[in-house]
Amino acid sequence: MVFKVFGTEGPSDDLADDLRVLLSLDAAAWDSLTDWFLAAESFDLEKALSSRLVAASPLQPQQFRKCASGVLSLLEDWHSSHLELADLQHDLLVLGFATQDVDRLGSLLERLRSVKPRAYADYMRFEHENAVLPTLEDIDVVCDVRPIFEDYVYPVPEKRALDHRKLLGFSYMVLMQLLAEDFEGKTSKLSFQMTERTLADFQDALHRVREQLDILKASTNALTIEPR
Repeated sequence: MVFKVFGTEGPSDDLADDLRVLLSLDAAAWDSLTDWFLAAESFDLEKALSSRLVAASPLQPQQFRKCASGVLSLLEDWHSSHLELADLQHDLLVLGFATQDVDRLGSLLERLRSVKPRAYADYMRFEHENAVLPTLEDIDVVCDVRPIFEDYVYPVPEKRALDHRKLLGFSYMVLMQLLAEDFEGKTSKLSFQMTERTLADFQDALHRVREQLDILKASTNALTIEPR
């Protein structure tokens, strides 16, 4: 197969399936999808499921994911190729889509032409933000009360004046687990505990790094692509 927009490797394996779901829907579903693309501040599909536009649309959550994902792929490939819409339609015909379906997709993409640069910028932001190191995906935090006894339970002392049953008091702790995921989908966990004093130091460090980040953003504002 010879593709103009999709390149020598062709489109992703999931794209054809996403587009078939899209093509199975009626005009009302397409209109709601178009409205979301034109109004969206972010192209995060999971967050979009809680938006007013998506919640009020005739699309089911799984339908929205697949349809929006397929359209995003087309917009990203179209923008990065620097070619015309007709070239993208040519590739869809090569993939085996019927002429009437390709014409219908072309009309949708024409309506979303203005979204194309933002969709590609959002894609590249994700690629760069998740490259090189694992990215923090989830944080679990719980508070704990740690009893403080006069002696350990192990090892058992042969002769000792201390009493392991004597409760001296309590210490307040914070238990935290961080879940990170790398670009290949491999996850890693880091679990640790903090005293109140360590928690205060941690909060202070986060506050200080926030101040540094604000200064960095102010110094590079002209070059910054703001999150959408």
